[in-house]
This record gives sequence, C-alpha cells and structure tokens, in this order.
Amino acid sequence: MSGVNKKMFKGIISDTKSWKNSIDAIAVLIDEGTLQINEDGLKLRAMDPSQIAMIDFELPSSGFEQYEVDKPIQIGIDFSELNKITRRIKAEDRVELSLDTGLNMIFKGKTTRKFNLPIIDSTTAPAKEPSIAFCAEVKISAEVIREALKDAELVSNHVAMYMNDGFSIKAEGDTGSVDINFSEENILNMDVSKKAYAVFSLDYLNYLLKAANSSSIIVLKMLSDAPLRLEYVIGDGKVVYYLAPRIESV
Repeated sequence: MSGVNKKMFKGIISDTKSWKNSIDAIAVLIDEGTLQINEDGLKLRAMDPSQIAMIDFELPSSGFEQYEVDKPIQIGIDFSELNKITRRIKAEDRVELSLDTGLNMIFKGKTTRKFNLPIIDSTTAPAKEPSIAFCAEVKISAEVIREALKDAELVSNHVAMYMNDGFSIKAEGDTGSVDINFSEENILNMDVSKKAYAVFSLDYLNYLLKAANSSSIIVLKMLSDAPLRLEYVIGDGKVVYYLAPRIESV
C-alpha cells in the first residue's frame, strides 16, 4: 500500500464515544475486514469467521466534523488491533484520521498521541446482503431485551424468538425453562404480517448488542427459520447484523 497518498483521506471526529462504540460493534464480530472509504462515508460488510453472522456498518460523512476524500479506496484493517487503540481515546480527545502506508490516528486532548495501524492485505470481497422477505418486525429498547437475555441465560445457551400477536422469548435447558413476554408499553412498534419463529445463539445475540447504549432502539426483523436482522444507530452511523438461526428447536 505504499502508493496510498496521505491526502487521499482525512477525517476529524469529535463524537469519540460513538466512534469507539462503532469500532467495538465491528470488532466483536470480525478480526479483519475491508473498510470502504468514499465521498459518502465509511462502509463495511463482512461475515464473521464462523459464517454464522454478518455485519453491515456505515458511518456517513456527516458523522465527521471534517471529512475529505479524493477518490474511493478500500483498505484491509485488523479491527481487533484498531479496537485496542480506540479504547485509549479519552472523552476530551478529538480524533484525526488519515492514510499513508497505514491508518494514522491522532488523539488530541491533554496530550497529543499518534498511532499508526498497518494496512493489511484483504483476501475477502465484501459479503452480499441477504435477500430476505421479512414478515415481522419489532422495535424495543436495548436495555429491555438485554434483561430478557440475562433471564434466558440462566437455563440455556440459545433462545427461541416469537413474533405474532406479541413478542416473546423462550428458553429451555436441563435446569428448567423461562418464558418472557414483552408488555405493550415496552414494545415501541410492532408490525407482523405473518407469525415468525426461530432459534438463535444467546452468545451471538449478546455480541451483537454489545455496542448498543441502554437507550438504543433495537430493530428486529424476522422470518421463520431465517436469519434475524438486528439493527441500531450509533451516533450518526448505523450497524445492521444478520444472525443465522439454529436448526434444532428449543
């Protein structure tokens, strides 16, 4: 990547909390990925190594205090290493991003710290977005669904999700079972044209919700025995995950 011009891309971020959460949302699922940078902003779409889940992340140029890009570019990033660096951002820091032989990050606050993350060769093309005719959708706060998953973890490592007249989560294991029905006041919006049911890994659901704030609005879209679509906003950006269902029933 020695041909990359440092002037090709520059971005200044003042909303550092959202930037940290965005990188966390990516790193929780993949170690390495191809970041697409163009005049519209940053985008990334990739499958996790197990091929169970996919992330589709975008941060528009409007999410930056300053944003300049000469031409579209794709760079391979080690997001596990990037996540370690972004965790060192302080609340008062402004973050400046640029490119040369690597991704430069300057944190300006009480001190000025400059990090350089090497660009890696990416061997995988961006994943294709699944084409699924979802029949059920619910909007609910991250805090409410996290609490439900904590209850489910007491008895199992996977949960069944149901969307019909209401929204419910059920889990069953050797030590017992739990049946969680969400009250109408906790469901912000629900649209069901056909009953939907599927079983998902609890570990993965917790991964996907990790970067969401307690007040984040989670949008879940389902079709029976099809991948779950889970999305939420991070600052000016948005993360969309697809999670494959388990074949066995609860």
